[in-house]
Amino acid sequence: MDVTAWAIGLMELLGGPGIALVIAAEALFPPVPGEVLLPFAGVSAAANGQHVLVPILWTTAGSVLGGLGVYGVGRALGERRTRALIDRIPLLEQKDVDVALRFFARFGFPAVALARFVPMVRTLISIPAGIEKMPVSVFALATGLGSGIWNAVFVIAGYGFGLAGGELLEGFVRLYSLIVAGVGALAAIGLLTQRLRGRRRAAGEGTHDARPLSERAGGTAAVRERPSDVSPDSGPEPPTLDE
Repeated sequence: MDVTAWAIGLMELLGGPGIALVIAAEALFPPVPGEVLLPFAGVSAAANGQHVLVPILWTTAGSVLGGLGVYGVGRALGERRTRALIDRIPLLEQKDVDVALRFFARFGFPAVALARFVPMVRTLISIPAGIEKMPVSVFALATGLGSGIWNAVFVIAGYGFGLAGGELLEGFVRLYSLIVAGVGALAAIGLLTQRLRGRRRAAGEGTHDARPLSERAGGTAAVRERPSDVSPDSGPEPPTLDE
């Protein structure tokens, strides 16, 4: 059974809490395909006679829960130890943290909300929010706002097909599954290839500087010019008296 089938089975077994759990897992474990699962949450709600807001609320709650988990790691560990942890996670690099830190430093609240629209980025943006100790309530609000809009698009689409039922629903599920599987495979191959090439280049050029950005910025300030061979205290040699 693949990850998608397992996740859908868990959603059907546990209902709303299962939906939230699976969506939260996507933030903590990005290979779980959140965009694949959102329409099926809508289909399931329509089949069970639930209002469309029910799956939207459950999926958004899961997004906030997962985001808070990553946020908590960044806040508890700080930048230096978080970077050390990133070095141990496959397919993640220090430059990913650098980009997330700069994006968050520049935009703050909008950065967290807008990042929810982009897979993988939605996980990374939670790290600087935690490192910079963004208030938990503000982070949860930004995450909930962005996730609610993004999730609603996919859930409502699935809900509409679920209400239609019959051959239309079967065709939607079959076509959507094939598209997502193909796109997911291509994205995974592309990302893996890019990461492997990047790590080979890094190995050839030396290791990436994993120090916090603040330390790197002042690192060159301590470098000074080497003194000349002549001591600054030494002047011209005193004249000698002729005997």
